[in-house]
Amino acid sequence: MNGDIVKKIILYIVGAVVMAGLILFIRKGFKEMVTDQLAEQKAASEAEVDTSEETTEEITTEVSTEYTTEATTEATTEAVTEITTEAVVEETTEELTAADDVKNPIFLSLPKSVEIKKGNTFYVNDFVSFADDIDRSVELTVEGDVNTDELGSYELKLMLEDDAGHTTNGNMTVNVVSELTPSSSTKEKEDFESFKAIYKNDNTSLGIDVSRWQEDIDFEAVKNAGCDFVIIRIGGYDDGSQYTDRYFKTNIEKAKAAGLKVGIYWHAEENSEDQVKDNVRYMMEVLGGESLDFPIAYDWEDFGHFQKYGMSLNDINYYFEVFYNTVKAYGYDACLYSSKNFLENVWTNKNDHPVWLANYTSNTTYYGSYYMWQQANTGSIPGINGDVDLNVLYTDRYSAE
Repeated sequence: MNGDIVKKIILYIVGAVVMAGLILFIRKGFKEMVTDQLAEQKAASEAEVDTSEETTEEITTEVSTEYTTEATTEATTEAVTEITTEAVVEETTEELTAADDVKNPIFLSLPKSVEIKKGNTFYVNDFVSFADDIDRSVELTVEGDVNTDELGSYELKLMLEDDAGHTTNGNMTVNVVSELTPSSSTKEKEDFESFKAIYKNDNTSLGIDVSRWQEDIDFEAVKNAGCDFVIIRIGGYDDGSQYTDRYFKTNIEKAKAAGLKVGIYWHAEENSEDQVKDNVRYMMEVLGGESLDFPIAYDWEDFGHFQKYGMSLNDINYYFEVFYNTVKAYGYDACLYSSKNFLENVWTNKNDHPVWLANYTSNTTYYGSYYMWQQANTGSIPGINGDVDLNVLYTDRYSAE
């Protein structure tokens, strides 16, 4: 009896010990499993953070590489977003069709009389240019023949017709000659002292605009002559290639050192939105963060060959809006430069952006708004050999302070 009780007690103690060991083993295994899971989760979380940081770094590098200007004194994330967006301006030219065409095509250039040397081939498009408000490919028909093997005068009748059926007529005389008449300029030179005496007053500042054509410039002498500012060509787009004016860096550095206020202009020949945006990016890289006292001028002036660009007047106005908005996105102001003729016949400037007028006369008859007037292109000033453009800035219309 007592032996059986002892055996039962021993078996109970052994069972309790085994059960306790089993419980400890299970708890240890569960703890290790939980620990391993937490470690995996932590590692995964850290890896995700690292990946996010790498992605952010890559994006930052890509953006800074594409838009590095060191110049954008007011560069913001919002500005970069505006540059990359497709909707830079409110409307696109693609939506316009012949149904929207309400105007006749126009001759941008139609001389009454031209010369061609005997034996040369006559191409009418070498002597005329034309455009339509909507149609990108205006049809030109010519009535009459030119025999360049025979000296004499030949009368031509020209007609433009757009897709909407609107027409415009013109006439031109072609003179076949043995020798071309030498070109001559009878335009009177204007020295800066005379220019200053006429146009300097309490509401004006006087300046010049320059490019590589003026070569080496003594800006100290320019400043001492009474010049207040200079607009410098930074470069442009010519025959499908971007270029930097080879005197730009020297000119802007020396002009600022002489105490002149400075601005720049871009010589444009773009005929697509992508070209405009890409060229502004290029221009900003060349500008390199230089501060400016005037809006950056958009100078599109190859109107003598306009039809070769395959665009309408609506297109070119749209591209100026793209230029304006893209330049603004980089933190600079922009303006339109053009002659009186093309301001009246090509540019609509529907958003009333600043205008730099070119009109070589003593009293302009342009009635649109403008803040600066390029009054002469045969000026002279100490510090520059040869001709230079002379400009009047109206300080009550734009302040360069």
